[in-house]
Amino acid sequence: MQYRRLGGSPVEVSEIGLGTWGMSGSFWGAADDAESIRVIHRALDLGVTLIDTAEAYGAGHSEEVLGEALVGRRDKAVIATKVAPNHLDPADVLAAFEGSLKRLKTDYIDVYFIHWPHPDYPIGDTMGALEKLRGEGKIRAIGVSNFGIKQIEEANQHGTIDVLQPPYNMLWREVEAEILPYCREHAIGIIPYSGLAQGLLTGTLRPDTEFAEGDERRTTVLFQPGTYEKALAAVEGLRPIAAKYGKTIPQLAVQWLTSRPGVSSPLLGARTVREIEENAGSVGWTISPEDVAAMEALTAPVWAEIASKGDMFGYWTRHHRPRAQK
Repeated sequence: MQYRRLGGSPVEVSEIGLGTWGMSGSFWGAADDAESIRVIHRALDLGVTLIDTAEAYGAGHSEEVLGEALVGRRDKAVIATKVAPNHLDPADVLAAFEGSLKRLKTDYIDVYFIHWPHPDYPIGDTMGALEKLRGEGKIRAIGVSNFGIKQIEEANQHGTIDVLQPPYNMLWREVEAEILPYCREHAIGIIPYSGLAQGLLTGTLRPDTEFAEGDERRTTVLFQPGTYEKALAAVEGLRPIAAKYGKTIPQLAVQWLTSRPGVSSPLLGARTVREIEENAGSVGWTISPEDVAAMEALTAPVWAEIASKGDMFGYWTRHHRPRAQK
């Protein structure tokens, strides 16, 4: 497993990272905490150092599971966690940070993210709180998740953004137009999430797949009728390309993402040991330029159809409306 620096920060991470949103008991249905801990241990054994979580995942449950798993192994992991968008007032940031430390059973965070920007909280005030934590040695790098270029530039007026966490995969490619080139130019690392398009790029979903109660994928852009079926057809076209390398579809999709210029370490969810072992098989090899072109010919039409439909999860529509003026 190779290691890569996160932008201009002192933090180095493995080629792929482990995302723990699926371990929270939210989003994709109930999770098995004991299995989640086994997954984290196996990830460390395989050389995966970056482990991403957030206070919002299961109301802190994901952080608690990670903290328990890292007892005695904290020095082997690079922990990234996030402050929720309703905690961006400076006093709330500091309280949220202390809560994360307690749940994670640690006294420092490697990368502390603003989970989403929020129009009601001035970014300068939030950055001031984060830079204070950095100055005290409690965080090593500052990240933002789901920010655009203008928001990053505004944040950088009050501190230094080291890393961005956007959604990015073969089916959702919004960052390629402007954000990736900007981050490369300004030494900002990229830790993309949803590298397997919420499971679409696993090759295991079918038109008649039934999603469990609590599984929020049914509400997101890629899973809407028409788009979902087109995405599944494109994924099936990837199967013979993956077989050519003796790899699975998800391994092919992750290797494609890992090789994108500017990408530091894709975050991949894993709810079982088998899944993290499969994820580890996505690195250490390359895809030929001809096969990359064939993969993009299959998947690019899906992105072209949904490029104008807002963010991948519909979050902005649901949550980012400024408060009414009194």
